[in-house]
Amino acid sequence: MIEDQKYRALKAMSLIEKISAKLGTTSYIWGGFTIDIYKGQYQRLHHDIDYLTVNLSTLKPEFAKLLKMAKWQVKHIENGDISATKEGLKVHLGNISLKKQARWTHNGQKGIICFPLHWLRQRSVSFYGVAVHVVEPEFEYVIKENPKLLNEDWHLREKDLLAQSELTKMLQGKYVNLDMLARRVVSITNGVKNSV
Repeated sequence: MIEDQKYRALKAMSLIEKISAKLGTTSYIWGGFTIDIYKGQYQRLHHDIDYLTVNLSTLKPEFAKLLKMAKWQVKHIENGDISATKEGLKVHLGNISLKKQARWTHNGQKGIICFPLHWLRQRSVSFYGVAVHVVEPEFEYVIKENPKLLNEDWHLREKDLLAQSELTKMLQGKYVNLDMLARRVVSITNGVKNSV
């Protein structure tokens, strides 16, 4: 059962990479799977894969069509995202646009997070033989340390605390000034800019 879920996740990652390439975009994994990818092996079982997809807002019809052709059940979310499920696995695609910064419309135009472009790893990495794109640990760290950027009611779970600890070790190993990372992010809620 566990091995089946891991295999389904790898197939899903491969599919998202193929669809993204076909549509001339890139989809970056963020969230729970990032630690596994950074370490090059599964750390725990996952039931979902979160993505930030460049220009998803303009590619939604084509992306949804290609997911449906691959037998995924597709749902369009009110905030502009796409959620797709198949065989107990969920893939969630959020929209980002790239200019001077990456701009993630995580709640449509009501909730936006802007962050440095270089926090999106430009080259794919191999995860169990599947080429995937992933956000950098700096992005993950800021989101894990400031979950209320995405959800005011968020309560940290044990897996979030473990991820925070892993990310802290990784970034300290790269001599990253952790206190400065949040200052590189701007949150816009209902048109009002907020520093993190």
